[in-house]
Amino acid sequence: MTAETVADVFIIESLRVNDEIEQRYEGRRLADILRMAGKNPKYFYFQEKKELPHILQIFKESKYRFLHFSCHATLSRIITTRDFYTYPEFAQELKGVLKLRRAFFSACELGNQLFSTCLAGTNKGMHSITAPAEEIRFDHAAAIWSSLYVSIFTSGKNNVTHGDVVKRLKMLGTLFPVDLHFSGYDARNDSWEHSKIHKSSIAVPGPAKGNLV
Repeated sequence: MTAETVADVFIIESLRVNDEIEQRYEGRRLADILRMAGKNPKYFYFQEKKELPHILQIFKESKYRFLHFSCHATLSRIITTRDFYTYPEFAQELKGVLKLRRAFFSACELGNQLFSTCLAGTNKGMHSITAPAEEIRFDHAAAIWSSLYVSIFTSGKNNVTHGDVVKRLKMLGTLFPVDLHFSGYDARNDSWEHSKIHKSSIAVPGPAKGNLV
């Protein structure tokens, strides 16, 4: 992975119109924080399905190791500003672009085995998929993802393992009331392993009250 990819984050974002009005650009803010950390993230915003293939081609050519996708979602759909994808449709759109990459999705409820199975099925050779397993607030999302990436890059490790990601997700689960889902490819057994990382009792309990991704 290290020899063929660049240790940086490629951010793609698509939100609802009211989110645009309220300036809830979690992905854009993440890019700013990563620049403060000395990285060179790439950020693209889109509204319609027809725009995404071009952005994905730029991502593929960039060789960036981490794809961060910020959007709204449900247990069956990925939602853009003007359109939506079913899980299989989205997996086909991203077919072949995630080899040797790790994908992180900042989207409500997208952390589930069905989504991971669909995406992994069209992307042989990708390493992992991470996403919230429940609804997540914009402020929590911004804090979780920026902390995760900055921690990974600060570690100085050139080869990030599944364990490195999961360890950090568990720590973040003690700070924020969000269940997360991690799917990782096991090359030894040529199979995918799925795990739900539950928020800790230390995290603030109760329903989400802020604006939701």
